[in-house]
Amino acid sequence: MSSISDAIGVIRQAESDADSIVEEANKKSTEMIQEARAKTEAEIEAAKLEAQDQAKHIILAKEEEAGKEAVIITNQSEAHIKESLRGSENNVDAAADIIIETVL
Repeated sequence: MSSISDAIGVIRQAESDADSIVEEANKKSTEMIQEARAKTEAEIEAAKLEAQDQAKHIILAKEEEAGKEAVIITNQSEAHIKESLRGSENNVDAAADIIIETVL
């Protein structure tokens, strides 16, 4: 009888050990999941900050490029306006000469 009793005791101890192992595995699994979530959230936040920084640099570069283009366009417009004014002045002088010749 004692061997049956001993066997039952060993089985109960094995069950208890197995329960402890499962409990410890679940605990460790939960810790690993929490650590992975925290690490992932930190990496996502770092990636967001890096993307925002890159976006700022791109925006600044595009604004600088647009400013340069605006200066070029302004200079070209001013040159065209001056050219048109010179043409108009020449036409006024020619019209004045024609009027003077017609009147005289």
